Amino acid sequence: MKLGSCQQHSLLEYLMRAGLVTALAFLAACSSAAMPGKTAIAAPGGGWVSPLRADHALVGRIWESTTGRFLSTAELTAQLETQRYVLLGEKHDNLDHHVLQWQTVQAIKEQGAAPGLVWEMLPRGIDPRLQSVAARHFDNDEQLASYLEWDTRGWNWEAYRELVWGSYQLSLPMLAGNISRSEISALYAADAAGAPEVLGSEASERLLSDIDTSHCGMLPESQFSAMLRVQQGRDESMARALASLSDVAQPAVLIAGNYHARHDLGVPNYLLAADAELQRSQISVVAFIEVVAGEERASDYLEESDSIASADYLWFTPAVSDKDYCAGLRGEAQ
Repeated sequence: MKLGSCQQHSLLEYLMRAGLVTALAFLAACSSAAMPGKTAIAAPGGGWVSPLRADHALVGRIWESTTGRFLSTAELTAQLETQRYVLLGEKHDNLDHHVLQWQTVQAIKEQGAAPGLVWEMLPRGIDPRLQSVAARHFDNDEQLASYLEWDTRGWNWEAYRELVWGSYQLSLPMLAGNISRSEISALYAADAAGAPEVLGSEASERLLSDIDTSHCGMLPESQFSAMLRVQQGRDESMARALASLSDVAQPAVLIAGNYHARHDLGVPNYLLAADAELQRSQISVVAFIEVVAGEERASDYLEESDSIASADYLWFTPAVSDKDYCAGLRGEAQ
């Protein structure tokens, strides 16, 4: 199954905004489900920010892929708070996704759990600063961003401000999940045999196909293997951070792009590969998904590889843009 246009846009925008040629897309989905019933709309407290399709039938609905039913936020929280790992996916430039992530973390905390956060947005070298944050005083979020050396060019601070600042104020334990630019270069130059083999054949083929699609078919095939190593290196790094954080936090929560969070292709597979006693049922993936015009069945947004569904829960939001990023990269008028 090929990436839908909304997925392709999120991939390309990440690449152009963050300047990271190895980032992939996020998520879409597929199976079958009834239309939303009377389950309460799960929207940001201040209302939707994203401008497109706020009146879509799925907007504000939380769909559980294993049962095909819609959940309230309270039902979702009750299921997440007891998990060992919770992966909160996102489309990076959608402000609604970050607000809902924060509301979810707060809800888990309010239920008496002890969540901690791993950030895709920070390289592992910043961990000493993250671990000292709780013992430091910051007058405002800008001081915190400066202390964490937050890359405002790659990761819009305004999008993540509430989530990072709120986690600091709650003294939640935090770790960085991403690899550094030097590690990216090393993986890119490494021998092909260096890529970890934790995915099934269908998932591996899917990753390679999505690498091609996310680069609008403009990437030389000779670079596919290197891109795959870097993508997997990121996922493995985030898994290591989550496993470390789980010693002091329950659940250990990942904040990352939907593609990294995917059950079938992403971080969960590296958690399972490193821990023989861990069960996939102990890992919950919540994907925040932009709705698509004309697609009103929740199941149409779910994907899978090697018979593994991409997410446990899909939380639907309005969309940011319908811009054709491939056309932009090719220099075509829009």
